[in-house]
Amino acid sequence: MNDNILKLCIIGVSFIFMFAMRYLPFVILGKSGNSKEFDRFIKYIPLGVFIAMIVKDIFFKNGQLFLSISNIKLIPLILIILISVKFRNIGVSVVSGGIIMLIALNFF
Repeated sequence: MNDNILKLCIIGVSFIFMFAMRYLPFVILGKSGNSKEFDRFIKYIPLGVFIAMIVKDIFFKNGQLFLSISNIKLIPLILIILISVKFRNIGVSVVSGGIIMLIALNFF
């Protein structure tokens, strides 16, 4: 399969999945979607999207799984996870993650 077609397919499937995650709970639950469980579920969606975007960059190198002590990106990942759990704010996670990753890649 052509690389461009594969990339477009991945983008399309990702769009459908993200749209379904946001839209289907409202359709299924309707007006009763104001429960605590529903609100809790919706809060985790941005964090899930953020994690899905960075996993490939951190855990794969040249198409191979790269779980090694020499993978410098694993240390900032742990710090970013702790920040995400503590603050539960995608903006804080993205900004702090960018700063931590910049420091790690330039100084280590």
